[in-house]
Amino acid sequence: MVASGYAWLLDPVSFHAEFDRLFADLTDDDGLYRFRDRVIDLWHSTDPVKAGYLGTLRTHTPEEWEQGFEERHLAEWYRIVMADHLLPARGWADTTALKDDLPDLGWSPSDVRRLVWGRELAELAQAYAGEDTAMALTIVMRVGNKGWLSQDDIASWLDAFRTMDREWFRGRKRLIPLVEDTFDVLTGASLHPDRVLLLSSP
Repeated sequence: MVASGYAWLLDPVSFHAEFDRLFADLTDDDGLYRFRDRVIDLWHSTDPVKAGYLGTLRTHTPEEWEQGFEERHLAEWYRIVMADHLLPARGWADTTALKDDLPDLGWSPSDVRRLVWGRELAELAQAYAGEDTAMALTIVMRVGNKGWLSQDDIASWLDAFRTMDREWFRGRKRLIPLVEDTFDVLTGASLHPDRVLLLSSP
């Protein structure tokens, strides 16, 4: 199977420590310029991991950021600063098949969507960022800004896959490779307990 999704392992502690510092300095123009310069420097990165990740994002350009700060830029910059705190990881082999076919094995469509696209990024900020940072990001990142899986999410899904009744695959053997690949992705992420699994946006 060839991966159609993308994934990375994010160090949420080091990332939010940096983002909190940058956000706290947004009290004057100098702080804004430092924040924007940091984002633009990452945006132009030629590092293959950073560039590959940034290539999946839909953002304004540095030229547009330099025309003036808007609140929505903060949500974009949150994603961009992540680039310096990532390790590459395997993504889902087939996101469409996972979303459409896994419910045939007994899981609810909402649970499967959570697996495929992850949690809202605002929840990540609420879990790891400072209070002021998290509050600001919750305002600018509306529902639909996904996604990530915590280590608890990963462990729950691994347990669910391990306890699957083989009878569920009767007449559905085509789903075995899909489940096996998904299990492998989650297992790989579980080997990095200090990181969360960052998923590409839907």
